[in-house]
Amino acid sequence: MSNTTRLTHLLKPGQIGNLTVRNRIVLAPMCTGFSTIDGFVTERLIAYYEQRASGGAGMITVAAVCIDHPRGRTDPNQLGVSDDKFLPGLSDLAKAIKKHGAAAVLQLHHGGRYSASDANSGFQPVAPSPIPLMPGADVPRELETEEIAGILRLYATAALRAKKAGFDAIEIHAAHGYLISEFLSPSSNKRNDIYGGNLENRTRFLHEVVQAIRESVGPDYPFWCRLNGSEFDIEDGSSPDECADIAAIAEKAGVDAIHVSGYGGAMGIDFTKGPLVHTPGGFLPFAARVKQKVQVPVIAVGRISLEAGEQTIRQRKADFIAMGRALIADPDLPKKAAAGKTDEIRECLHCYTCVNQSFLRQDLVCAINAAVGREKEFHLKPVERNRRVVVIGGGPAGMEAARIAALRGHQVTLYDKEHHLGGSLFFASMARCDNELLTRYLSGQLRKLGVEVRLGREIAPDMLPAMHPDAVVVAPGGRYPVPAVKGIDRQEVLSSAEFRQIVSGKMSATTAQKLPAWQRMLLGLAGPFMQRYLTPSLVRSLSKIWMPVGRNVIIIGGDLAGCELAEFLAERGRKVTVLESGKTMAPELPIPMKWLLMDQLGKNGVETIARVKYGEIAAGAVSFTTRDGTERSVEADTVILAAGIEPDPGFMESLDGKVPQAKAAGDCRQAGLIRGAILDGSEAGLSIE
Repeated sequence: MSNTTRLTHLLKPGQIGNLTVRNRIVLAPMCTGFSTIDGFVTERLIAYYEQRASGGAGMITVAAVCIDHPRGRTDPNQLGVSDDKFLPGLSDLAKAIKKHGAAAVLQLHHGGRYSASDANSGFQPVAPSPIPLMPGADVPRELETEEIAGILRLYATAALRAKKAGFDAIEIHAAHGYLISEFLSPSSNKRNDIYGGNLENRTRFLHEVVQAIRESVGPDYPFWCRLNGSEFDIEDGSSPDECADIAAIAEKAGVDAIHVSGYGGAMGIDFTKGPLVHTPGGFLPFAARVKQKVQVPVIAVGRISLEAGEQTIRQRKADFIAMGRALIADPDLPKKAAAGKTDEIRECLHCYTCVNQSFLRQDLVCAINAAVGREKEFHLKPVERNRRVVVIGGGPAGMEAARIAALRGHQVTLYDKEHHLGGSLFFASMARCDNELLTRYLSGQLRKLGVEVRLGREIAPDMLPAMHPDAVVVAPGGRYPVPAVKGIDRQEVLSSAEFRQIVSGKMSATTAQKLPAWQRMLLGLAGPFMQRYLTPSLVRSLSKIWMPVGRNVIIIGGDLAGCELAEFLAERGRKVTVLESGKTMAPELPIPMKWLLMDQLGKNGVETIARVKYGEIAAGAVSFTTRDGTERSVEADTVILAAGIEPDPGFMESLDGKVPQAKAAGDCRQAGLIRGAILDGSEAGLSIE
């Protein structure tokens, strides 16, 4: 997309009630953990939201602000709005958002049965019915009728505080299995009184919440609710049609808009479907169904690209597009889109690193945006004196270091021994195409910033003094250990390095001897072309025709690299078995991403076996012993060694005293996946004096 004319609907002003919004892009509510344990606003929280307001979004939604703090909170560091003591901080937050032209929205939240005692100061959670969230979870106390009236008052007074604090609007969180959603769903509401049973009764609490808020804030103050568009794989859950009917009831009760999300899994945690959206635009059909039922504006959410958002609004299937992870990864996305610079957007990789933090009840982070939660620290000021900076390594750590250093005004040259940028990310992008977005973004930024990139140039430590650099960033990557397995020197065994050499067309003589003669000849002819012009996308395409492995593949090593390689090969018709000596597969992955990966491996017929004791790689098979002592042998035409990467400090140690400044970054210092590489690279670029 090269200009804004294709985003005319997404970027035009919108209206909710009497609130005019500068465009149709909404920051979706996502918890940060940046408030205090007592629920107060912090400077860190303000900086986070202010950065996204200055980035051009039309509305900024402050997520999950507890109306009954601490009893109703689901996270120890959840923001509160249940007392006037919270007003000063909330006022400062609203001002910080609004001064950049964005509308400030406060989301009112009560966790219901999600308010576990270990997160809400020891209180027993409450719910419409005494049904725990999952086996072993706290059993909630069923709310008495008179208690419901008290919670209605909490919503009403919280809404009035939001208005007094200067927020332009309110969103009621009535989705994702929290308190209001629990009343709405027949799966969690088994009451026999006026709040349970048929749809009219189950929606009564929502109706009364809306009425109580309207009476509190007055007829003109805009507010709306976030609802499920469907409940996936939940016994007795609400269907998409019933969810649309609930939206219509909410409109009749008096809300000014409907925000349509989704919720899924028998325990609310089926991440192949919802509430996280793995499929692009996965919730859009639910928003479209609600749009047919209501007259008020509809906000759609769920991994929606700019193009899909534009089309959705143009086709009148929704009126606003909420983006969560996309605006965490790049808060300036709306501003860049409006300027026609969509090629400069740092696109979300959908790696679930940010979501994983919520699982762990830790502060929000982003794998590709190291500034998240550190917006003030990462404010890039121009340097007083520019330096000559040499970066060794074109992986994510090296590219990010070069980008940050160049942004600050330094003169940067980056070297890599390969003929392509990306480092280990290049090969990770073969298996997971979203990873290629990061290489594309970083390489594009290096071109824009004038970084001199010299590929196919291997730099040794003793060469650097003659280059007279003022600073060196060392990011050549880590090393791949060779596991102690008998038969590892056999012809059919490929190390990680050898496999990478083959697929990139660059082979040593030793590696070449492991291939049939016709494959050696083919790579001999195509190798120079592949080295210069190969991309992960091209590898994925070519590998559907030719892949230098047998039909039965054993992968020794079940970390992320091994599991993603298994998925890649299985999708190309190989029968793959992954063996891992550790306790579990891909332990370094964010939990939702791991679930998705393991689900996909199972669907592709990949057998994963952890806690094995390796036996021997013999002709046509690999033997091993399972955790229960069973001895097994699995057929293997090819064995690939994919043990996890290890730090390699050798290059950095060799520079001691040879250059004025040196900083190690990425896997050579500490293996840390994309998140660790980007964080290291950012800090290296910032540290150059």
